[in-house]
Amino acid sequence: MLSELVVENLGPIAGAEIVLQAGSSALTGETGAGKTLLVTAVTLLTGGRADRGIIRDGATEARVEGRFVVGVDHPAIALLEARDLLDDGGDQVELVVTRTISPSGSRARVNGRLVPLSVLAEIGPTLVEIAGQHEHHHLASPRAQRATLDAFAGAEAVELAAAVAAEVRELGRVERDLEGLRASERERARELDVLRFEIEEIEAASIRVGEIAELSAEATRLENAEDIGGAVLSAVEELGGDGGADDRVAVVLRELERVTAKDPSMARFVERVAALSEEMRDIAAELAARIEEPDPASLEAVRDRLGELARLRRKYGDDEHQIVEYLDRSKARAEELAAKTNSIEELSVAADRLRADAVAKATTLSTIRKDAAATFEREVEALLNDLAMPAARFVVTIEDADLYEGGIDAVAFEVATGPGEKPRPLVKIASGGELSRIALALHLLARGGAAPTMIFDEVDAGVGGAAARAVGAALARLGRDGAQVVVVTHLPQVAAFADSHYRVQRHDGARRDVTVQRVEGSQRVEELSRMLAGLPESERAREHAQELLDLAASGAGR
Repeated sequence: MLSELVVENLGPIAGAEIVLQAGSSALTGETGAGKTLLVTAVTLLTGGRADRGIIRDGATEARVEGRFVVGVDHPAIALLEARDLLDDGGDQVELVVTRTISPSGSRARVNGRLVPLSVLAEIGPTLVEIAGQHEHHHLASPRAQRATLDAFAGAEAVELAAAVAAEVRELGRVERDLEGLRASERERARELDVLRFEIEEIEAASIRVGEIAELSAEATRLENAEDIGGAVLSAVEELGGDGGADDRVAVVLRELERVTAKDPSMARFVERVAALSEEMRDIAAELAARIEEPDPASLEAVRDRLGELARLRRKYGDDEHQIVEYLDRSKARAEELAAKTNSIEELSVAADRLRADAVAKATTLSTIRKDAAATFEREVEALLNDLAMPAARFVVTIEDADLYEGGIDAVAFEVATGPGEKPRPLVKIASGGELSRIALALHLLARGGAAPTMIFDEVDAGVGGAAARAVGAALARLGRDGAQVVVVTHLPQVAAFADSHYRVQRHDGARRDVTVQRVEGSQRVEELSRMLAGLPESERAREHAQELLDLAASGAGR
């Protein structure tokens, strides 16, 4: 609810502060006193257009501030949480919305933080609904009209509508994901084909880290096999051939053995030379085994393998390690692409399931809506008859529609306000008073998604007497049903039914000024007397005013 409204330098209002109560409140005052400026102030808080001409003469800027208290489940909460505009609270959340208008432009704040006007325009309709000639009416929107009909139809319709909306939103998300996957499916298939070819090519090569170095050494050996073979053969001859190293060492060994008996210390040299002789014979034998003829076939095979690895290096990396890493990345990417292909199938199944479920619920909801529509029409017309619109015809049209968040129905309210008139959409109703009374009737029957605070301007236009009392009683009843109702009125029959009463008073002095004051007790009787006869001091007018208050308090006319 709107708990407090502060207005500074708005037209003739130098400064006014109104502490509003729950239930119904009436704003009264003489014509031209500035009552509608308070409606303008609330309109500014909901993102309405700011005319710089409304700044009070001599002031640098106009300021409007509203303090709202809402529950944690209020629709505005999620909108503000997404923008980090909320302070921690309990079951009740306080929002302070400020709008300043200066010659250079307009600024908006929520809880002290600057926000674009679009934020006020988004959250405003969830906080306050203004019914009047020049205001965009909440019930003019197809969404609000569906919600109103569903609220009248009952809890099952409300629950089904919420379920259908949630499933259709989820369906939209799934279909967007599916569309994105399908749009890139051809490109993904091409990429997957390339990856699979590269994976097969690398895996077929059976690359081993260190292989290139080994093959390069083997190629060098095979390329020089003839030279190597000649050197080995020569070495074998020098070691073990006639007159070779082995024969000369044998001579050394015999000479040392011959003198060992004469010098026992020579024995250790004998052992070492004997070992040397044995080692030389082993080396000669091993070298002889290594003597081989050049092998062109093996050389060609090694060169082919090196060529294959060089080709893979040009494509996938500078060495075997980089090629293996490329293979690992390619496998991971291929798995990812294959998973997306599987996701298309999974999302298709999910979309079909969501659509079927949403259609089934929407079909049930459509039946409930159509069953409730005729009763709703009759009850609205009956209320409008009590609210000084005896010739009004109210029509609910329900047409088939493709599945959307609202179901499979296009719901629209149409009204004919005079005899012989053709029903027309609510937005095309010319009279602000009629539009306000229609809004009042609809909200009395079904609060479907309406804002917690409702401001009625011109609701009493063109009515009087018993009809005016009926309007006043209806507004009071709406306030008792949970809405905070503020009515701008010039009729005492309407004002008498309000739970709280505020007087807007103009003071003409050196400069025009306007004040807003809550009136109670004798002050309220005085204000109603003024409204009745323009004679606030008239005893007869005061008696009539007290009679209206007693009548309202007793419930008569409700």
